[in-house]
Amino acid sequence: MSKAKLSLTIILTLIALGLIGWNLTDFKGKKITIPPDDKEPTYQTQQMVTIVYNPEGQLSYKLTAEDVKYYAAPEDTWFTKPVMIMYDKDHVATWSVRSDRAKLTKERMLYLYDNVEVNSLTTTSQLERIKTNSAEVNLITQDISSDDNVTLYGANFTSEGMKMRGNLRNKTAKLIEKVKTYYEVQPRAGHATNP
Repeated sequence: MSKAKLSLTIILTLIALGLIGWNLTDFKGKKITIPPDDKEPTYQTQQMVTIVYNPEGQLSYKLTAEDVKYYAAPEDTWFTKPVMIMYDKDHVATWSVRSDRAKLTKERMLYLYDNVEVNSLTTTSQLERIKTNSAEVNLITQDISSDDNVTLYGANFTSEGMKMRGNLRNKTAKLIEKVKTYYEVQPRAGHATNP
C-alpha cells in the first residue's frame, strides 16, 4: 500500500507542478497595467512651445514655458514661467499673459499664480496692463478674474482694487472692492501756460 501511496503522491505532485508551470507561462503573456501615481507627473518637459488653433483653424494662442508637468489623474498641466500670447480673429497678437506658475485644466481654465501680468499688445486698448498675484482666464471666452489686489494701468490712469472681473476679447476690466483711481491730466495742445 505504501508503494501505491507513493505513486499517487508522485503523480499528484507532477500534475500540480504542471499546472503551476502552465499558469506561470500564461501569466507572462498578459500585461499588467499599473495605475499612474497621482503625485508624479505622467510626463514632463522643459522649454515647451505650444500653438493652439480654434475649431475654425485660426490661431488662438501661443504658450511657452520653462517647465511643464502633466498629471493624468486630474488631467491638469502645470507650467513654470508661462508666457501666453493671445490672438484675435484677424491673427493679431492682442495680449501677453505671464506669471511665475500656472495650471491649465481640461476645461481650458488657466489659473495664474505669483507675479501675474497681463499686457496689451495693441494700441487700440485703453487698458494697457493688469498686475495681480493670482488670476484665472477662461481660454474659450477670454473672461479674466482675480480675487486678489489688482492694479490696472491705462491711458493716463492707474486704478487699484481688491477684486476684478473682465474680458480680454472686449478689452474690459472692472474693479469691484476698495477701488482707488489716479488720473494723469494732460495739458491741451495750443494752450499756453503762465510762468
